[in-house]
Amino acid sequence: MLSCGSRGYNVGAMHLVITAWLFVIGTMALTSPTVLGGLAFFLAAGAAPVAFYAWVRLRRLPPGPRPSMRQQRVDRGDDPDAGGDQQ
Repeated sequence: MLSCGSRGYNVGAMHLVITAWLFVIGTMALTSPTVLGGLAFFLAAGAAPVAFYAWVRLRRLPPGPRPSMRQQRVDRGDDPDAGGDQQ
């Protein structure tokens, strides 16, 4: 399985789906009677949905690795009842 950089997102299956989608749309565009019609079909039915998916997917990814819940609790600071030697 493929992962997306150091973030570890599994993207192997989606690459396969996108590649297959572009292959099918590309072969359908090749059967168009005109070059301009085939290019327009490929851009509208192939490249535009893939670009939209990539845009949505990239917006949902966090900017970097997030700290774990345990680390967030440690970094949050001492409890109010903590003594001076525990700070």
